[in-house]
Amino acid sequence: MTSVIAITNIAGGTFKTTTAHALAVASVEYGKKVLLIDLDPRADLTFTLGFEKSRETIVEILSGSGLSQSNDITTDERFDFIGTDSRLSVQNDVKSLKSALELLPRKYDLVIIDTPSQIDSRLAIALMAAQTILVPTNASIHGIRGAVSTLKIGSDCKKFILPVGPFDTEHAKLFENEIIVDAHIPLTTGIDLAVSQKRSMLSTDKNSDFASAYREAAYSLLEHLNHF
Repeated sequence: MTSVIAITNIAGGTFKTTTAHALAVASVEYGKKVLLIDLDPRADLTFTLGFEKSRETIVEILSGSGLSQSNDITTDERFDFIGTDSRLSVQNDVKSLKSALELLPRKYDLVIIDTPSQIDSRLAIALMAAQTILVPTNASIHGIRGAVSTLKIGSDCKKFILPVGPFDTEHAKLFENEIIVDAHIPLTTGIDLAVSQKRSMLSTDKNSDFASAYREAAYSLLEHLNHF
């Protein structure tokens, strides 16, 4: 069984891209086969991972080019990755990713999708393909408002909230109809160093509270999705 998870919050600055990358690494550590997809035309994740010059991106795949088993898409952190570029901004076929994933030549336990921080056709493409939405949010008005608005978007997906930074029981009450992941991601200053090394903090600072929290988040999510 492959679980397709869209990491999304239409508010920026909520650790969305960091979460997509970290969950991919943590899930691999738990023995899962993972495909991570950058579906944000800004291509921040693609840049972070050093895939900007790839000859094949998600744009080609959404346009009908199958993912070849010979393509070198496996990262040093042992998950597979499909990057993107600015051409994605004109992709509007909301069923294109769902169709492409059905034709993948490799079997994955998880497909994790990093989405744009806005409501547009790219987000619609991700939500059409996904069975699960994970919404990272902090306790700021900006983050909470973005999370609430994201969850109002029509979707049959199973919905999870991932607390980031200060987040208490009062904030949790705002999401009583969703599942709150059993983990709490602390704020950290170490992300920039990890990005400079094109890796997640789970690789560069394995014993940090930040890395441990994402491992807990991955375990909780995998358990909910029946991967244990």
